[in-house]
Amino acid sequence: MAVHRRRRSVKHWPIRPRTRIMHPCRPSHAHRLRPQRRWLVAQPETIMKTQTILDSIDELPRIQLARKNTPFEEMPRLRAAIAESMDADVDAVPHIFIKRDDATGFAFGGNKARHMEFLFAHLIERGFDTVVNINHYHSNQARFVAASCAKMDMKCHMVAVDMVDAPVIGNLLIGHLTGAEIHRIPGEYSREVAEKLVADENDAGRNATILSDNDFSDIAGMIGFVETGSEIDAQTSEAGVGDIPIRMWGLVGRSIAGLRLYARNTGKDWSASATAYSHTQPDSYEAVYIDRSTRVAELLGLDTALEPGDLDTITGYHGDDYGIPTEGVFEAIHLVAKTEGIILDPNYTGKSMSALIGEIRAGNLDPDVPVVFVHSGGLPQTFAFADQLWNWQPN
Repeated sequence: MAVHRRRRSVKHWPIRPRTRIMHPCRPSHAHRLRPQRRWLVAQPETIMKTQTILDSIDELPRIQLARKNTPFEEMPRLRAAIAESMDADVDAVPHIFIKRDDATGFAFGGNKARHMEFLFAHLIERGFDTVVNINHYHSNQARFVAASCAKMDMKCHMVAVDMVDAPVIGNLLIGHLTGAEIHRIPGEYSREVAEKLVADENDAGRNATILSDNDFSDIAGMIGFVETGSEIDAQTSEAGVGDIPIRMWGLVGRSIAGLRLYARNTGKDWSASATAYSHTQPDSYEAVYIDRSTRVAELLGLDTALEPGDLDTITGYHGDDYGIPTEGVFEAIHLVAKTEGIILDPNYTGKSMSALIGEIRAGNLDPDVPVVFVHSGGLPQTFAFADQLWNWQPN
């Protein structure tokens, strides 16, 4: 079998393999940190393909933030509760598994810890010591950027959009605790403020960047979840469902796209459903991630990128806007907590679980195809909706 190695010449972001990432406030041995051991339990051909992918990923610069091999659990009581709510036999509901990336540890846990390992290595390699990040104050990404800056002794400006009067709670509070300078401004001024911050920092002798101006930020998360695919591959095999069709279930974004890209390049029969969590997310979501997957495939030397039809976007569960949960979200959070002792958040995983429950009840999912729900974290924002969650009652 031909082994496809990472291409040495990359148009958009030339990354040197196994580059030492030096930093004045970190020990010189920091570059030696390697990912935790990854267990491969699958068919021999899949193992060979997987190992080739992992070898290519290991050539990329990275820092160590996340705990890997996060738990993989079945959710039998949730499955039974959904069946009961449908007045149906449990066999009418797919087996539901959960990939617990809320347990990555760093900064309250979540999938973004995997993303930041590659993104911050990329920034440090290019000499940046200051990051200006524009994002909504609900954003888990903003929390992880602030915490990653703290870990790497970098300066962080959090340009928190549309939060002039927002309460200091959840991700915003963690951003403050981890040392980010927070700028509470209306959204229409975010770019202007960010550019001024970069100019001021550079005038003061630092090397600042607006995070969203770095192309690598678009694909770092997908790389992290191509790697995560190898964990799920092994864990589904150990659970006895490794050789049958499986539906991955998550949110619109880099993570679910990365899992589908892993499946395409290892021959796994995994479909991928991506729940929209905002009405402003473009209809071109799939096209955007096909383009980004092409860049990841080039970087890692993969056989194939994503193609049309690889990502099934689930809409109709996002509610009025980003950051505004629906009744279905509150129901999903309560149901999962009361049946499995697992906590979801109202902005992201709650909406994704609401969509999963809704699609099962609507009869839109094959009960013979197990579902793997990707828990991407987000716990801090659960407390931002304490009153609504406390007072919620089922209809």
